[in-house]
Amino acid sequence: MAKKTTSTQINVQVTGFGWVTAAGSGRGWTKGSPLWQKGDPQPPTTVLKNLHGGSRFGRLDLYSQMGVATIALAIKDAGLLNKTASSKINKGLNMGLICATTSSCRRTDRDFFKTVQNDPRLASPGLFVYTLASSFLGEAALRFTITGITLALIEPQPSGSEALKIGLEQLAYGDEDVVVAGICNLFEKENVTAPFFHGALFLVLEKDLDGQRPFHATVSYTPKESKFYCNKQPFADILSLTKILCKIKNTAPNPI
Repeated sequence: MAKKTTSTQINVQVTGFGWVTAAGSGRGWTKGSPLWQKGDPQPPTTVLKNLHGGSRFGRLDLYSQMGVATIALAIKDAGLLNKTASSKINKGLNMGLICATTSSCRRTDRDFFKTVQNDPRLASPGLFVYTLASSFLGEAALRFTITGITLALIEPQPSGSEALKIGLEQLAYGDEDVVVAGICNLFEKENVTAPFFHGALFLVLEKDLDGQRPFHATVSYTPKESKFYCNKQPFADILSLTKILCKIKNTAPNPI
C-alpha cells in the first residue's frame, strides 16, 4: 500500500477513460460523454472479442461484464494494450486497479441466494464466483496480465473520490507506474432520485510520461488539504472530473 502522505502536491496525467451505462459506452479520445439514465447497461462484448479469455465474457455476471468492459475501454483509450498481443498491457508496466462501489455485487448475491433457497445442492457455482465486489478486478487482472494492487472500496454514495485519492497516492508513493481507478455500480432497484444510475466509469492515471504520449489532462491532489484539481480547476470526485475531461476533449482542436 501507499506510504503515509505528506503536504507535497501529487501530479499525474489522465491518459485514458471509458464508460458503460444504460445509454451506451465510449472512451475519452472518441466522440460522446457518459450519460447516466435508468435501465441496465449493455456491455459491448466486442470490446473483449480478441482479448485473452474473451470467449468466457458471456459467463460473467452483469456487474462483472460491465466492470471488465469499462476497464478495457479505458486501457485501450490510454494506448496501453500491446499491439502484437492485444490481450495484454505493454510489457514492463506495473498497473493497479482500484474500484469504488455503492451497490457492490448485491444483485449477484441475491441471484445466487435464490439458487440456494431452491435446493442447496443446486447452488450455482457460476454465480458464486462473482459474489465478491472485487471478483471482476481479478477477471480484468487475468485478462490484461495486471500484477499491481487490486482493491474494491465500498462508498455510501457514488463518487469514486476515495478510489481516486488512493490511486494518486499509489502513483506517488507506491510501486505502480499506472493506476486504473473508477466506479462500478449495478443496483438491485432503480433509484429515481439519484443523479447516478447503473454503470461503470474508469480512468487511467500515469506518472512521468515525459511527453512520450498524449494525455487528456493533469490531475493534482494536495493531501494536506485533501483537494483535487484538473488543469488547476477544482473538482470533487471522479464524476465531476470526467465532466471536465469531456469539455476539454470537445474543445480540443485535434482530438486523437
